[in-house]
Amino acid sequence: MKFVFLCDACYLKGDYANFVNNFPSNHELVKMTSDELLQNKGVDGAFAILVERSTWQKNFSVFRYFGLLPQLETVPMAVVGRQRRGEFLKGRSQNRNQEVFFNPSATPEEIFLQLDKFISAPPAGFTYPRGSAKA
Repeated sequence: MKFVFLCDACYLKGDYANFVNNFPSNHELVKMTSDELLQNKGVDGAFAILVERSTWQKNFSVFRYFGLLPQLETVPMAVVGRQRRGEFLKGRSQNRNQEVFFNPSATPEEIFLQLDKFISAPPAGFTYPRGSAKA
């Protein structure tokens, strides 16, 4: 299965670089920055999007402005972050308790188990409460 890891280059170091290196080889992981997402106008053929929290928070309004949310809200999304925070991703406040979290410092076995759990039961209901931009 193809997964897209949305992470800007300035954050792709340390634990996040290890997450990419430890990602199970039986799945395809495509690294994509927010600029590349805008240039490609979406994530074609992806099973799910794994987002780095700061990248999403910083670029949500840009994605909405350029009309990418209708495509992004149809693909399951998981958060890759160092800690499970009380704050939710922008545009996803109504989806409480439906986000799946991946710890970037997890071992390859832990990532594999969490990924299998995510594939078997992806989070439900991807609607953005603020609406989406008109195409």
